[in-house]
Order: sequence, then C-alpha cells, then structure tokens
Amino acid sequence: MRVGFLGASHLGQVYSAATALRGMQVVVVDTDAALITELQLAPSVAEPGLTEAWKQTELLRMCTTNLESLLQCQIVFITKDVPTSDSGNSDLGVIEDLISQLAHVLDGSGIPAVLMAQVQPGTTRRLTRQYDNLAYQVETLVFGDALNRALHPERHIIGVVHRESDLHLCHREWLEHFPAEHFVMELESAELAKIAINLFLAASVSTTNSLAELARAVGANWHDIVPTLRADRRIGSHAYLSPGMGLAGGNIERDLASFLQLATQHNVHAAVIESYVRSSEYHRSWVLRQLAAEGHIGSGVIAILGLAYKPDTASTKNSASLELLQHLGGQSVRVHDPQVQSISFPSSVTRCSTWTDAVTEADAVVVMTAWSDYAEIDATTLARLMHGRLVLDPFGVLDADAMSANSFDHRVLTRGG
Repeated sequence: MRVGFLGASHLGQVYSAATALRGMQVVVVDTDAALITELQLAPSVAEPGLTEAWKQTELLRMCTTNLESLLQCQIVFITKDVPTSDSGNSDLGVIEDLISQLAHVLDGSGIPAVLMAQVQPGTTRRLTRQYDNLAYQVETLVFGDALNRALHPERHIIGVVHRESDLHLCHREWLEHFPAEHFVMELESAELAKIAINLFLAASVSTTNSLAELARAVGANWHDIVPTLRADRRIGSHAYLSPGMGLAGGNIERDLASFLQLATQHNVHAAVIESYVRSSEYHRSWVLRQLAAEGHIGSGVIAILGLAYKPDTASTKNSASLELLQHLGGQSVRVHDPQVQSISFPSSVTRCSTWTDAVTEADAVVVMTAWSDYAEIDATTLARLMHGRLVLDPFGVLDADAMSANSFDHRVLTRGG
C-alpha cells in the first residue's frame, strides 16, 4: 500500500514515519522546497525515536514538492499543522489552500483523502465542496511521545459525511495497521470530539494547579493526595495530576479559543471555559511572582534553564520560558536548552552552550523545562558557580535534599512559595 501525506510539519512527519514503520510506502508532499530538501536526510522536528525511524524507513519514503505524486497513492492524509496565534486562534487559510490544490490534482481519481489537521466543527464539510471524497480523523499526538502514540493509538475517531456511511476500503486498510477501537461519526461530531478531549484535559490541568497551590498554602502535601485521586476510577491512573505553569504547546489553548468563538456565535454559556483561560494565565506567572517577591525583576542576572514548553520536544509554542523573557525586558538573562536552537534573542539575553555557563554568577536560576539533563545538576557545583541562592524549580527537577544541604532557597510548585 502506498500512502500520501500532504503537509510535512510535525503531524505529517510523525504519521508518515509511523506508516512506513508498519511496512507501507509513503509519499510526503509539501510546497516548502527547503523543508523537503531537509527531509531527504532527516526529520526537521524533534521527537523520541523519530530520527531512527526516518533512517530505518528510508527506502519506503519519497519526499517531494510535486503534488501529482499523490496520484500514485491509494489514500492521502492532509497533515499540515494549523498555524495558531499566541491567543490560540487558528489560521485555516493554509488548509484551505492545500485542499484546493489537492482537489485540482486528484479530481476524478477516486482517491480518498482524510483531513487530520485540527479544525473547528463545520470546516471539513465545507471543504467537501472542493473535494467530496474527504473524511476527517482526530489526531491525539502528544509532543515528546508523538511517534509512540501514532504507532499505538488508544482509539480511532473518524468523521464521515453521513453517519451511516462506511469507511473507504483504503482508509480501513490503513487503520488495520494500527489496531484500536473505531468510533465513526459525522464530520462535525469528530471535529468537536477533538476539542472535547482537550477541554477535559484543560479542566484537569486547571483543577490540579489550583489544588496544588492550596496545598502549599495550608501545609498539605500534594504528592500524598495524588495517589488517592489516581485510585478513583472516575479520575483514573492517567489523569493530569502534576502541577504545572498553566497550559502550553498550543493545542489545548487553540481548542479553548475555538470553543469560546463558537460559544459566542451560538450563544452558549462559556463561563467555565473562560475560567480555564484565566487559571492558565495566573499559574503561568508563578515564576514571575517569585522573582518579583525577591526583588529580582529589573536587577541582577537571571539564568533560565529550558526553553521548550516541555521535555523531549524542541517545540516552544506558547512556552512559559519565552513569555517570562518578555516580562524580563532588557534585564541580563542567560539561557540554555539542550535542543532548542533556532530562536533569536535581544542583546540582553545570552544563549549558553552549557548549563554551567548559564548559571555562572547568576543571582537567580529558574529551571523552566524538566529536561532529564537538569536532574543531573550537581548542587555543590551550582552553589560554587552562582552568585545568589534563589533557585526556582517548578517541576521539582533538582534533588531537594542536595539543594537544602547547600543552603539554596529552593522553590517548587508542590511546596512553599
């Protein structure tokens, strides 16, 4: 079976690699010639196992800018990630352009197409006016675990034009390579299902952050409470119960924005969802509030360890680190991240090649990404290099006992502060 992927951003690279690993031939098409040239050698996104998978499946993959290559395929997935603004608003122009180009190429071929890019309800049905052999499939990739989730999906959520319609035979054949339960529904239901998933995740994140903050205030230990919640089947073993600094990564924020836009259009009460947005904004400012309380805003040197919005990815979409840098203005800041490289900084920010360079003579150190590299930081070395003693470690990456033994003012989200 030969499978086409139109759009070679994160979504397209991951799903095409997973498809090739299952023994199918893949044709990866993108209008960005520079990206296609890069993909001839290696993936352009950072995901555990992706580079190895790319090398392993080299003979099964063709990367090209030529959309007519998709005529060689039995099925085509539209896998261009939808650009979003900082507030989560989607720009669907890119998807509309791709569908228009695809329709021109595939017209009359009978080749089925499946839209995987995340869109608002009603979008896919509107796009069927350009190409009527179009279905929708929900993707539930997670940055830092994307390839694994593509290879081993929890379930398949698929939207079709009419509920009673069956899946196209080629779509069904592709799905058989990724065994999981199927949920087939009309297009709008599948589109809204993706939004629903992320809103329930937003509820879990927002509730966890508020409870963890209250635990700190009343002297409770959030870590003691978490096992009791995981033991409750209504909440479950996989619930998001680790405190964090609000929402990041772009996907959940996009769906919050989509819901609020749709709620306004259809006069739906949205106070609960609005509260998730406000909760995220509040918890994202935790580090800034700690720095301000200690007089470190506008004075001294601050070291920021980690720019990615979470470990095992180079994605900085809605990264709390970059937001913090904006608030620090022209203050002297040193930054380090083991993967993120392609960001430009103002002259007041120095990019360092090692964490030791970043923390040298720093008045405060902030660990903004829970990279495993930072868990290996030696507290004695850190004490020797730093000028100050304030270490903000929201996710508890550093060894708390070692930090205490070296007289650090060590603050994490699960206690103090």
